[in-house]
Amino acid sequence: MNFNKGIFYFLFAAIVIGSMVIYFKVQRDLKMENPNLTDLATEPDLLMNTADRTMQDHKSLAAIGFLEDAIKMMKLLEEDGDSISTGAIEIAIYDLQVVEEHIKAEDINNDLMYEAFADAMNSLAFASLRISEQFIREGKKEEARITIHHAMDHLQNSIRFARGQQKEDEIKIAAHLQRLIDDHLENDITEIDLVMAEIDSVVKAHVIK
Repeated sequence: MNFNKGIFYFLFAAIVIGSMVIYFKVQRDLKMENPNLTDLATEPDLLMNTADRTMQDHKSLAAIGFLEDAIKMMKLLEEDGDSISTGAIEIAIYDLQVVEEHIKAEDINNDLMYEAFADAMNSLAFASLRISEQFIREGKKEEARITIHHAMDHLQNSIRFARGQQKEDEIKIAAHLQRLIDDHLENDITEIDLVMAEIDSVVKAHVIK
């Protein structure tokens, strides 16, 4: 009797675990179908934050690993965009590659790293807004709303790293985008273009070398 109970509990546990594995695999696959509509869109920001904390702990090799993971995620995000959004993401990738090279050369400092991270996040915000415009043109209002909110997340995350005038400019841009959201203008491409132009101006003013 106890033997049969053991088999029953084993089979029950196997079914539960198997179901959980399948569920999480399905959820992951759904995210991969259009990562720009999921929390994967802001994962590069989280990885940059983690790289920063790791650098402060003097673990440069680990930090490089997090930056490389961020770059891989950015390349995944590129797949859903057009040439303009892809170009913006390529700028973000370049920024992180520059930081990597400085870390490897042991001549990195917080000013350069933070400026690069802010620039990368701004570029990701630009790309998110561009993708939102694609959704607007396709009549996909909910998808557009999601990507606009991802753009806001990128801007807010960028402000944490920005310094001086760059920080002031980004705060103004985030406020501008927030007004669009508050006024329910998320589907106004003309207004979104204005925010994108503001972001582009900041990115061009902070070329990372």
